[in-house]
Amino acid sequence: MRVARVALLLLTSFSRASGSHVVSGTDARLPMSLSTVIQDLETEGASYVTTATFITSKSVRKTESATLLQRLFGISGNGDDLVEYGVTTAFGKKLADSPEAENDDSDGGSGVAIACPNCSRNEATASEVSSTVVACGGTIVYVADSVDLGRGEGLFDYLGPAIERLLAFRTMAESEDSDIPKHWKHRPSTLIVVFNGVSSEKELNQAKREWQNAASQMLKSIIQPTQRATKLDDVFDRIEYLSATKTEDVDMMLCPAGGRVSAPGSPSSREPSEVASDVSDVVTAGLVENLGPMVEMASKVPVKHACPKLKNPLDLASARLLGPLANKALSECLDSIHRETGPDGKTLVPEFGALGAAAIKRALDNLDEASGSRFKASPIAKRIRDDLKENLYSEVGDLYDLQVASLKLASFDMFRSRLNKLRISPNLPDQMKEAADSCMKEFASAVKKLRVPRATSNGSWMTTADQISSLRTQMAEHNAERLKAARASGQFKPLPRKGVSVGFNWLLPKPFGNDYRQTPHLTHSTDDLVYMPADGITDVSAEEIRSGDWRRGVVPVPSGSEMLYFK
Repeated sequence: MRVARVALLLLTSFSRASGSHVVSGTDARLPMSLSTVIQDLETEGASYVTTATFITSKSVRKTESATLLQRLFGISGNGDDLVEYGVTTAFGKKLADSPEAENDDSDGGSGVAIACPNCSRNEATASEVSSTVVACGGTIVYVADSVDLGRGEGLFDYLGPAIERLLAFRTMAESEDSDIPKHWKHRPSTLIVVFNGVSSEKELNQAKREWQNAASQMLKSIIQPTQRATKLDDVFDRIEYLSATKTEDVDMMLCPAGGRVSAPGSPSSREPSEVASDVSDVVTAGLVENLGPMVEMASKVPVKHACPKLKNPLDLASARLLGPLANKALSECLDSIHRETGPDGKTLVPEFGALGAAAIKRALDNLDEASGSRFKASPIAKRIRDDLKENLYSEVGDLYDLQVASLKLASFDMFRSRLNKLRISPNLPDQMKEAADSCMKEFASAVKKLRVPRATSNGSWMTTADQISSLRTQMAEHNAERLKAARASGQFKPLPRKGVSVGFNWLLPKPFGNDYRQTPHLTHSTDDLVYMPADGITDVSAEEIRSGDWRRGVVPVPSGSEMLYFK
């Protein structure tokens, strides 16, 4: 980090006590670098300090920005080499003493601390510029190029997010739980718009009208607190429109009350310690790194992930334009469904699935139509669409639960009405079960029509099987309670159980005599039969074969080609 300062001891011999001159410049990171120049102004003897941010639109080139910065803030003479646009991030300028201050020994005069982030080629991030604007209290010197005015693009790449964050920070100051000082809520601010490429009075008036129209559209697209600003006058206490050819020092016009900042009593001039404290408030609130703490405190909604730093203008435009459109699409989708289901969502719509699918598709199509091909390459646009799709299915899923609850109630009432028509008889349990099964069949058919297609993959919806199982259990429990009550009152008596007859059948194991395959031990004790091999196949001795008596003892075996010796 390089910090360039003017040493006071070296300038003592030619100090310009009554003239305006640059005191110091720094290339440290914004908005913390403002503290450095504020301290240098206090050392120079300034009793009051005014802060402002110098921003340019997209088409203003770096060389033009450097020239305008030098001319608008009167950077010349001693210390002019301390300010180099694109390198210097902030500088301090000691203003010439007013006649009243020259006669007051206790008044050391006024100074301005100007933050000048490099807006050329989007080198500065929107988060850095926005936090710097908040640290400066919302006072801005903005250079709008005529090219950007004509085409309506590139005007608010930095100014839009800065105003959005400024309004949110003021809302934070209103919160009782916030540690931010309450003066932030009513801190006056000034906007000076310098039109580059405009020379005549007629061109200036035309540029002013185009600027105001574009600003109104920008305010409609950004995220704002409950009390929305519809024009720039709702955000800034003083707005001045100048031509870039004007040579008057702009730093003398930063007073919100319309006077000069060097004049005593200017509301923009505050003590150096107070201004440094404001910079510290911005850093402490976490606005330098991300939007998380600000969004959480302003919207009262927990922030799961820190908001990313957006450097690409396409991503900035996507977030600013598509964000409100996504919220509008979600609101219109829910409104169209509530017109059928009622405000509480409990009016049963038999074709709720088709209704929800059509509403979700219409909301996504509206967002796609609004984004067109401009934001096709932006990951922020894709994320906004994915978030919208998730929110749509989540919100419609809540209504789906209400619809299923209404269908369950209607099905259960129909089930009870059918039970009331049954006559008490010994067959009552079977009839009650049949009534439950018929109602469950109708419920299963109806609940499928309430479900939005592909809902399970896009949200935590209960499956149809879970809904059917839940109602079946409820009906079974109701049947059991009704039967118990009928039996306890003596109205229902179940059929007596019939006896169970048991029969035993016995078959002779060996109806045709002994089977030596079952009792092979007898063959060795009483006969001379030889079993070859040991697997149980019988054989006949040679003597029996020669005598031929064995033929009377051989019977066929139906299960195979074996032979049994019948004795």
